[in-house]
Amino acid sequence: MNILLTSTARRIDFVKFFQFALKNASIDGKVITADPEYNAPSLQAGDENYEIPQQIDTNYMEAIIEICKKQHVNCLVPLNDWEVPAISAHKKELDKLGVSVFAPDSNIVEKVRDKGKYRELLDLLDVKTPLSYFNVESAKKALERREVSFPLIVKPRNGSASIGIEIIDNVEDMEFAYQHAVRQIKESPLDGATSKAPEDNIIIQEVIEGEKFSVDMFNDLNGRFLTSFARKQLDMRGGDIDRCITVNVPELTDIAKQLGKSFGHAGYMNTDIYFNGTDYYVIDINPRFGGGYAFTHLAGADIPAAIIALTAGKEVQEDWLCQKPDIELARHDTVVSINKQKVMQALDA
Repeated sequence: MNILLTSTARRIDFVKFFQFALKNASIDGKVITADPEYNAPSLQAGDENYEIPQQIDTNYMEAIIEICKKQHVNCLVPLNDWEVPAISAHKKELDKLGVSVFAPDSNIVEKVRDKGKYRELLDLLDVKTPLSYFNVESAKKALERREVSFPLIVKPRNGSASIGIEIIDNVEDMEFAYQHAVRQIKESPLDGATSKAPEDNIIIQEVIEGEKFSVDMFNDLNGRFLTSFARKQLDMRGGDIDRCITVNVPELTDIAKQLGKSFGHAGYMNTDIYFNGTDYYVIDINPRFGGGYAFTHLAGADIPAAIIALTAGKEVQEDWLCQKPDIELARHDTVVSINKQKVMQALDA
């Protein structure tokens, strides 16, 4: 069995998780990595490693399909926000090549990538989301009606990697933050990741103060909910969890189960949920394998093993779907030497 992990970046740990899962299952195969940066650390860890075009490049999917054909890929797992829309749009083509794609269908990706649609998406499930406004004027009117109060947060509707996010405490700062977010969108891949103009791709939300949780949902290839995991965030770095404690909170489990069953997506999804002392609020939903899973893996779960079993049409073991609670975990950096000879071009120059 050959597994393709795309946009692996720094995630050497994910590569090793899948390599070990293959070995532990006594399955011959390769873990293939692909990333737009030739010197991405993960491209030193795969059994085969490819440099590919940027995720929003028009040649991106051509490169992915070429790798799938050349390496006889059985399973594809995306790890980056930018690439999921393209991969989802080509699931039928990949399926014809015999590739099991652990990513949601395009209609789900479109909904969860747009924070402006959360209210209509989640109200039906009785899951709370922050009050949201799509421009400065509507936010001003809400402030005048005392419907909402400062602080507020300004951010892109389909953001990633903390681009264009700013918390503000007054109207003047809100106007500046809005324009600053527009400029940042224009200067980032976000500008090509949606059909919306940058001015229409901003959302202004109430800030939910309190405990912050990262919650994952995992479904099988037919969209059947299998499990969820939650971690209490202790510290963040670069938009990703740096320190956390694994938790098994019934309210979070219920929300994750509701979302997983309602979306009926294939594979892994991650959401940020904040607790203000009274209610839980869904802040963000990411339609891909979140980096925070590494903590859950060290706490006993083994989703790579489950993905391999599902791809092979075998039974998923229950203990792969469980994490131990109350384990405090932290990331650390390591260094790898970059050997260019380990990295191949997905497309001929």
